[in-house]
Amino acid sequence: VINVSGTMTGLGASIVVAEAIQAMTSILPKFVEIDELQKRASRVIGRLCNAEAGFLTASCSAAITVTVAGAMTGSDLFAVEQLPDTTGLRNEVVIMTGHMVSYGAPVEQSIRLAGAKVVAVGQSTRALAYQLAGAITDRTAAAVYVVSHHTVQYGLLTLNEFAAIC
Repeated sequence: VINVSGTMTGLGASIVVAEAIQAMTSILPKFVEIDELQKRASRVIGRLCNAEAGFLTASCSAAITVTVAGAMTGSDLFAVEQLPDTTGLRNEVVIMTGHMVSYGAPVEQSIRLAGAKVVAVGQSTRALAYQLAGAITDRTAAAVYVVSHHTVQYGLLTLNEFAAIC
C-alpha cells in the first residue's frame, strides 16, 4: 500500500520507528506489571506533552472512550464499575457537529461506548462561542475537540477558543 493520506487506522495507523521496535522486542519475552508500566508511561507521556498525565491506548477511538469514562467517573471506583450505566453521573459530552466524523469509526460512537450522551454544538460548518457555552451544563462531563484532516476546517471554533470557553 502506498499511503498518501497520512496517519489512518485503516492503513495500520502509524509506521513504528526502529527505536520503538527495539524497545518492544526487548520487553516482549518478559512479564511486566501492567499497572506499574501504565504509571511510568503516564508520567513520561505527561512530561512530553506538557500535561498532567497520559495514557496508552490502541487507537484514537479507544482513547476517546477511556478519556470520556474517566471524565465521568474521576477516581470513584464504584462509578468505574457501574459503567456504561451513568445513573447519577455527569454524562454529557459536548462536541462540535463539524467534528462528528468517521476516521474508521464515528467519533460519537467512541463517546457513547463509555455510556455518555453526545451533545452536538452548532452546525457542520459553523459553531460559535455562545453555542458551545450554552451547551455546557451541570450535566457536562467533558468536551471533545477532534484534530484531524477529516473534520471541517472552517467556520468552527479553534482549539484555543474551545478550551477557553470550556
